[in-house]
Amino acid sequence: MSSPSINHIPYTVGNRYLNSKTNHPLTLRYIGSLPPSTSSSEDDQIWLGVEYDDPSNGKHNGSYKDNQVFQTVQDGSGSFIKYIPNSRGGPLKEGNSLISSIQDRYGSILPNFTSASSMYQEEGQDDSINTEKEEKVILGSSSNAITVTLPNISSVKERVGRLEKIRNMGFEDEHISFLGGDSQTKIVLRERMKSLKWLNLSNNLLSTWDQIWEIVDIFEGLEVLTLSHSRIRPIFSDLNLSPDQNERFAIMFKRIKELHLSDCLLSWKEVCDLIPLFPNIETLHLEANKRLDRPSSIPQGALRELKELRFGGCPLSNWEETVTTLKELPRLENLDLSFTPLTTIPIFPTETNLDNIKSLILLESNLSSWKDLDNLSICIPNLTNLRFTVRSHDHDDRTTIAATSNRNDETELNSVDDKSLRSICIALFPHLTSFNSNIVTTNERRDAELFFISFIQKQPEINKDWGKARYEELCKVHSVTQTVVDDNKGKKLKVGMKGRMITLKYHTSLSHSQEPDLQPQTISILPSAKISLLQRKLCKSFGLPIIQFQSIQIWNTKPLVDGSGLEKVNKVSVVWEDKDVGWWFEDGDEIFVECEDE
Repeated sequence: MSSPSINHIPYTVGNRYLNSKTNHPLTLRYIGSLPPSTSSSEDDQIWLGVEYDDPSNGKHNGSYKDNQVFQTVQDGSGSFIKYIPNSRGGPLKEGNSLISSIQDRYGSILPNFTSASSMYQEEGQDDSINTEKEEKVILGSSSNAITVTLPNISSVKERVGRLEKIRNMGFEDEHISFLGGDSQTKIVLRERMKSLKWLNLSNNLLSTWDQIWEIVDIFEGLEVLTLSHSRIRPIFSDLNLSPDQNERFAIMFKRIKELHLSDCLLSWKEVCDLIPLFPNIETLHLEANKRLDRPSSIPQGALRELKELRFGGCPLSNWEETVTTLKELPRLENLDLSFTPLTTIPIFPTETNLDNIKSLILLESNLSSWKDLDNLSICIPNLTNLRFTVRSHDHDDRTTIAATSNRNDETELNSVDDKSLRSICIALFPHLTSFNSNIVTTNERRDAELFFISFIQKQPEINKDWGKARYEELCKVHSVTQTVVDDNKGKKLKVGMKGRMITLKYHTSLSHSQEPDLQPQTISILPSAKISLLQRKLCKSFGLPIIQFQSIQIWNTKPLVDGSGLEKVNKVSVVWEDKDVGWWFEDGDEIFVECEDE
């Protein structure tokens, strides 16, 4: 392959393109021949080494016959495309310019343009006659496969194309690759779109941060910039920035307060090289960056204004490293760690606590033990909003997690129903006002804390290595006597619905009995159940028809002064006052039951 042939190829290594046949976005990594060359005719054959954004479109890692021709960022995303000189169109094509996309959607940027309707009016024709002009438009979601004809589209563009009033503008999936436009168009666009606050350029073909700089320069009021699903060249490999260049970027990007960089294949080092250029960032989205696994120190002075950080879907697995990094963010309040492989949360000294964080999203969590949840409440003590769900592991997942974590308690959080998990979370986080987007009321907090006390008391002593401090605190708040479970009694821990039930001991004095029972019987029921349901359950115990439940009368009791027995106190089975069982009774209470003849 001769150098002149390569130099005349209209592509640049490192730039972004679309595959002309499939429209799949890619990055050009290599131009040249494939080793080893076997004949003079093959010396003239040029191949383009590309890396697809979606690895499923690739075939290898940039190697050919055991020779590494180029490097790919993602495994299996590489491919070779034959370049044929003078072929129609070429194997790769560029994306769209931002300015041309704006004009396609909103009409001409220059104000002194002549619309179809004004042309007809200048010719003296009636507005209602022959004012429609058809235009063919390609549907953006059809990959150039569907073309529709729209009548009078120019008039529609005129009505909606009031650029001065647009605040949000999105061109996701339209493969924007550069700003475009001449100098006059840029000047007019800058003047007309001062109100733009949010620009979405997801799934773009932008190659460098210089191109981003040029776009941001146009929109003086821009605050939110979305560049998700991008493959922009890392800043450290794109430019060896001098202090003047750093200042140039920082001055331009200081207007940006919210930056979306989800699924951009960024490593933590690349993030750290980039964030000093955005000095006023308050919200940073880094979801689904598969190479962002080991957060470390943040550059001095960077992210001082950051209030919200989203790591959802990143392969973060070390809580200690994550907390150490987050501790460097003095104003951070909102954190998203959903869909991360964090499996354990160890306890650290209180000086490492994340006291500023008020909101945490931890959906599909791989945490598995109560101790992890307790440690989380200690590490983030001032949490007011929590969204938390536990991942449901199938058999293979559990085997993998058990093998990697060597723990036997991986099913603890999965062993309770959603309502019980909610109650325990509310009890553990004392300042929580919202859980899974539902408000925590004062009454719900009281019930949750009482349930938590009961839940702890029912656990064997060997499992009481979590929640101890919170348990003791809540016992004092609710004037509950602390109890210890004797392991030798072999009491089995009840969870889920059964774990929420209370057990009552009832003495009977039925009118048709010759002698009253001397030994009490037991019955279990949810504290939230109505007294009328307790009456029905007692009917079953006595072998009576449930329809006769109102004949069952119930009293709470207190011990006699001489200790010889119990006496009735209050009749709780009042038809017009069907209160909850938990309003009258606690676990282990003794009651009198009597069946009145109808």
